[in-house]
Amino acid sequence: MLDLLRRDARLPIVTLARELNLSRSATQERLAKLQCAGIIDGFTIREGAKAGAAQSAYLMVSFEGGFRCAQIVPKLRRVPSIGMIHSVTGPTDLIVRIDADDMAGLEASRSAIAAIDGVASVSTSVVLDRHLG
Repeated sequence: MLDLLRRDARLPIVTLARELNLSRSATQERLAKLQCAGIIDGFTIREGAKAGAAQSAYLMVSFEGGFRCAQIVPKLRRVPSIGMIHSVTGPTDLIVRIDADDMAGLEASRSAIAAIDGVASVSTSVVLDRHLG
């Protein structure tokens, strides 16, 4: 469905249903689920970095001993430039993507994240180029 909508976000439901070999009601239901999930917003599919953001970076965040995601993630959600938060295995506890207008914005967000109680370390990888997503 997303591939079809990427090509033409204004496809009529009937056409979309036909292309997907689904009933009209099943197509509308799937479309509604994508809208509720925030993947489709109006006529724009939101994936990857926030539209218009000139700079993005991935931060590998590690916690201090005794801290867990349930304590840190709610605090991270308050940082407006965060576009993604994923828990991961290994020495890093979270991978966070930040999207900003410029390098100063990235640094401000990185500093805000590093200052959160329970965050032990933040390692930053600035995105040089986007090839997919």
